[in-house]
Amino acid sequence: MVLLSIFKQYDIRGVYPKEINEKIFYKLAKACSKYFEGKTALIGCDGRLSSLNLKNSVIQALLDDGIEVYDVGLVSTSTFNFLISLKKFDFGIQITASHNPKDYNGMKIYDNNGNSIGLGFGLEKIKEIFENEKFNRNKIGGKLVNGDFLKKLHIDFLIKKAVKSDVKFALDFSNGVGSIVLKEVLNNNYNFISINEKIDGNFPSHSPEPSEESLSELRNIVKIKNLDFGACFDGDADRIVFVDDEGNVIRGDQILYLFSYHLNAKKIVCEVSFPPKFSKFLKSLGKEIYETKVGRTFIINKMREVDADVGGEISSHFYFKETNFMEDAFYSLLILISILEKEKKKLSEVLKDYTLGKFINYKIEVDEDKKYTIIEKLKDNFRKDYEVLEIDGIKVIISDEDWFLIRASNTEPVIRIYIESLEEKKIEEYRKIIDNYIKSFASNLK
Repeated sequence: MVLLSIFKQYDIRGVYPKEINEKIFYKLAKACSKYFEGKTALIGCDGRLSSLNLKNSVIQALLDDGIEVYDVGLVSTSTFNFLISLKKFDFGIQITASHNPKDYNGMKIYDNNGNSIGLGFGLEKIKEIFENEKFNRNKIGGKLVNGDFLKKLHIDFLIKKAVKSDVKFALDFSNGVGSIVLKEVLNNNYNFISINEKIDGNFPSHSPEPSEESLSELRNIVKIKNLDFGACFDGDADRIVFVDDEGNVIRGDQILYLFSYHLNAKKIVCEVSFPPKFSKFLKSLGKEIYETKVGRTFIINKMREVDADVGGEISSHFYFKETNFMEDAFYSLLILISILEKEKKKLSEVLKDYTLGKFINYKIEVDEDKKYTIIEKLKDNFRKDYEVLEIDGIKVIISDEDWFLIRASNTEPVIRIYIESLEEKKIEEYRKIIDNYIKSFASNLK
């Protein structure tokens, strides 16, 4: 059934209105209400064209169940994360499809501790309720509260963490919701250039996913204006991708290295797509490293389990004990500014100790119902000849510098591949082997 494909590993996403619509979101909200059996809920949304209508449908469903609903309106997922983790609500729903193309939308679901509800962490039970229950449009009569005032809690938190700085930078808001809250923290205190700030669900400037292509405008501005760094938010602003002063796009493991080192973190959580040298380098400094599957659900839960100080993903989501273990792109920005201010250096200079080899990351489109089977077949092939980690997909370690990861995306019908080596010719060799295997397995599967 096509509809059930909207239940992803750690959230719900689909194409609007083909796979998701107001009627489906009404029923999903009813399923959440039954699962949590709560009395209060926090609801927000990003700036996508369909978000407001979907949010209103969710709110109506919860009001019909007698729930007191706090509607924070347009809000970044960073701010929503902060608010839901304060434990003031029984559960929360953020309407967003994050970095997906404009015709997508979805919802992120949270429990009363701010834990992310993904498959294996409660989403499968919500899915079961959604499939099997016949919900009546009963109108018990809940209460709708304008929750816009709650955003000030995040503003106040961030202002306390901000440091006075002469660091010069540029911010690309990608026509998403990142300017909400953050501009109040930065205005009149920092020397920065803002681009693509207007919220527009058509994403006219570039796609809502920060990538080499979509970051070209930001990279040029940083170099032309001789800035210390640049940063780009994705559509819902829970992800922040940095560009150094030379216009190079900085990978998530590089930034987490900076945070781990300069914040004197003792325990660090990263996902499996980090290079082997990340763990080796930080372990040599006496730090404890924990690897997880890719995805916020796994990062957050592992951080809480081990009481970690920081965590991160290669895609540049960053998590902190200070933010109740939630990802916060705004806090990440302030931390980087404080590091550069303290060191009196540009971003490229503070990263000199953590050099990268040559690397590529790309994706291959495959049928949704084939991608996991293909990964299993790849495991059988590569484990014969190489050291292999199977935390998430298949991570083949040839040396500290030469390695690759192949994993099925949790949000798209694609297989993602990361390859790193000191030599470009080896990258091409690995890529050819990997691509041939994937194409062969995909064509042979019925």
